[in-house]
Amino acid sequence: MFTFLRQGFNNIHQTGSLMASSVYLSRRMTGPINFDNDLQIVELGAGTGNVTRSILSSMNSQSDLAAFEINPVLFDKLDRLHDRRLNKINADVNALSHYFGDQSVDYIISGLPLANMKMRQKIGILNACKRILRPGGYFIQFQYSLNDLGLLKKKFGTVNYGFTLFNIPPAFVYYAQK
Repeated sequence: MFTFLRQGFNNIHQTGSLMASSVYLSRRMTGPINFDNDLQIVELGAGTGNVTRSILSSMNSQSDLAAFEINPVLFDKLDRLHDRRLNKINADVNALSHYFGDQSVDYIISGLPLANMKMRQKIGILNACKRILRPGGYFIQFQYSLNDLGLLKKKFGTVNYGFTLFNIPPAFVYYAQK
């Protein structure tokens, strides 16, 4: 908990928050996933691994999770998770296409602070996500406002959202289907 807080104070632009995601937010983000299927899941902005652990605890043994975290201090905490289904990647999410082919991913779970990014960067990330998602796949993103709802609707068409009060701060979760 203190690692994320410290990194938030050091670079709030990159972390987007001072607090790691709550278990309630993790549940809200992973709720629509059918974990009975064999899945390829990508997590963007894995932080210290709160959502990562939630995903791993629900995934079946044939599924795979790739967790991206660019911050080296947060990645060090994430790297302590040991699970053969988990591929930890200390790289910028702009490298998604180097790791995944077109239409190869079932779900993308994102904790990236889109609100802190320039429009060009957001569009680049969303285009890459849409490219690697399978038809019918989901891009699931949390934010502290509805600022990017219109952008997600332009990119994905079908977008629903929910709200999690029990998170600091409370958060919206977008469910964008390809």
